[in-house]
Amino acid sequence: MGGNDSRTALQRSRILEAAGRCIAKFGFKRATIDEIAAAASLSRPVIYKHFAGKEALIDAVLDAAFDEWLEEIAAADAAEASDSLTRLRGKLKGAIAFALERPILQAILRQDHRVLVADHAESFRRCHERSIEKTREILESGMRSGEVRSDVDLASTADCVEMILFILVERAIGLRRNEPISEAIIESTLTVLLDGLRPRP
Repeated sequence: MGGNDSRTALQRSRILEAAGRCIAKFGFKRATIDEIAAAASLSRPVIYKHFAGKEALIDAVLDAAFDEWLEEIAAADAAEASDSLTRLRGKLKGAIAFALERPILQAILRQDHRVLVADHAESFRRCHERSIEKTREILESGMRSGEVRSDVDLASTADCVEMILFILVERAIGLRRNEPISEAIIESTLTVLLDGLRPRP
């Protein structure tokens, strides 16, 4: 039984990796199950044994990428025994670094962006909710300790931080412009953001 479970998990991993490469190369619309099966060195029936169809497979690729992103941010935060604003800086910097270190994720985000948002909104929603929950937790902790201003609205501030995060990620990988954002601009943005969250003298 354990052998079958291990084989099934290995097949699924191969399919997700191959699907990520095909989506990055061809885009969401043009990538086909046949191409993904060939890239994974598996048959079409094996692909359909794991996934109901191409849309379900794309969702699984996105979910796996977002899960890894969030897990890495959570692990970095757990290891960071520091103040809340340092934790928040670490979260944003970690998210940017994650995107920069994964070419397939960059390629996926660069292609078919409207299709990605329209047809796979659930993956984005789930990732956003988990990410903003972590941001709210950090901000709330900072408010309790006096490190973060208590006169700001927690929900709106968390939304603002998440918006800045995704803009920085998009700019860092060159999604909105051909020229990626510089490290100096990222640092300046984070400095302005964090200074605005500190209690007023």
